[in-house]
This record gives sequence, structure tokens and C-alpha cells, in this order.
Amino acid sequence: MSLAQTVESTLLSQTRRGLRTLLAVRAARAPNLAKVEDLEIAGAAAPLRARYYEAPGAGDMPLMLYFHGGGFVCCDIDTHDSICSWLAQSSGGRVLSVGYRLAPETRFPGQIEDTRAACAWAFQNAQRFGAPSNRIVLAGDSAGAYLAATMTLEINRATPGAIALQVLLYPLVHVEQSLWADEELRNFRFLGRIAAIYIARSLGAEALPSLLDVDLSAAPATIVAGGGPMDPVRADVKAFVDALRKAGVKVSERKYQALMHGGLNFTSYSKTAVNALKEVGALVRSELGR
Repeated sequence: MSLAQTVESTLLSQTRRGLRTLLAVRAARAPNLAKVEDLEIAGAAAPLRARYYEAPGAGDMPLMLYFHGGGFVCCDIDTHDSICSWLAQSSGGRVLSVGYRLAPETRFPGQIEDTRAACAWAFQNAQRFGAPSNRIVLAGDSAGAYLAATMTLEINRATPGAIALQVLLYPLVHVEQSLWADEELRNFRFLGRIAAIYIARSLGAEALPSLLDVDLSAAPATIVAGGGPMDPVRADVKAFVDALRKAGVKVSERKYQALMHGGLNFTSYSKTAVNALKEVGALVRSELGR
């Protein structure tokens, strides 16, 4: 390993530890949940860590699978514990947060393969949680939202309506440098471009498919929540929302001007994050007829 690779690996390890210290705060979990359970589910190459959250009176609400953000290189179900707990509580439903193999240790499409395996497991095991076995909800933030949206399209093309709803929080739409270069000096796009270059290199996937270049007609009703000037993906989110609507997809969009990219993790420190997750949860409940 070269000196540069050693330094990069060390920085990544420190970043991962720092994010866990900052975000994996058990006290930030939403109150009054009926159940929280850690488990392992089948992955593409090895078992995946998962955590199940259930609100009181979840009834026949479908199971929501949640995939965490972190640029495909950081974070896990612990750093996103608070987000998933608040989504479960505010939607009055059930959430299964699922981890996946990270880059650069696992190259693309390993992340997609794990997501696919998790979805298959969810359909096979939903009834054990009291949820319907014929439909689920997919959700995620940033890179996790990319995984959720990609898998939603794949599943609904094969089995229309199997994904009843998708919930995408400041989704990463693409890592194409030419598009990130647009408005590079505005709206924090210069930071986003640096991140996109690193993500693509870590994944070994400079050709990571853009969600702006695929047929979106199989997408279900979609909830999208994004940030303001400190959210570098917001221009791409606007383009993605426009493309969904052009494809005839119902989109409920919420924008939070004070929210930065990744800001929903900070429920311990930010009323904006808590209120946004409460609103998204209410939208989920409404879309699912509850």
C-alpha cells in the first residue's frame, strides 16, 4: 500500500469513528416505540445487520426498509438509529433499517446486491412483523436513497405495485462529474463535486447509473425531502422530481431551507430535523391511507 493510500485509509477510518461518536446517540431515539429489535438478515455475500422499529398500533402498515446514507463509504444502522426511530413513530408504522457492505472494501454493485437481498428477505419475512407480505416501502437518505430508488424501479418493473411508496431524503441522484461541475461555485456544488469524485473512485463505479437517465414510469408514489443552500444535491433533486412528475408519478415534496445535507441525523441538536421527520412520517401515513 502506498503512502497516499495509507493516509486515505486512515482518514476514512477516523471519519467513520467520528461519525459514529457524533451520531450513534441512543438518547436521540424517538420515544414511546412499541418495539426495537436488533437482528441479522440474509445479504448477498454475508448476513447484514438490521434493526426493527415498531410504533404502537402499527396494524397492517407495510414494512418500510430503510437504507442509510454516508456516500457508500460511511455510516451504519447505529448512526441512523434516530432517523429510523422517528420515521417509525411519526408514521405510526414499522421500519426495518438495513446495513450494506461499504466501499472501498466492497466495490459497486455490491451495495445494490445487498439491497436486493434485503428486499427479498423483507417480502419473505414481512408477516413475522405483522406486515403484509405482498408490498413494502423503500426509503433512504443520500446514497441510501439512491439504493432505495434503484431497487424500487427494479422490483416494480418485475412486479407492479410491490413497492407501495418510496421515501427519499436528500437523495444522491448521480456522481457524474460533468453535471456536478455545473454551478460548481454556487449552492455548495463545489463540495458536492469533491464528494462525488471520491464516491465514484471508492465504488470503482465512475459509470454509476444516473437516476436522471432511466425510465421512471415504474416508480410508485414518492415522498422527497431536501434541504436549502447547504444541501449540494438540491439542484439534482429538483431535476429528479421534475422527471418523476413528467413520468406521471405522484410526488410529495418538502423543502427545509435550514436543513443541510445529512442534517436529519442531528435530532439530538436540531428541532428542524425532528420536525422534518415528523412531517415526512405524517406524509407516509397519509399516502398509505392511515
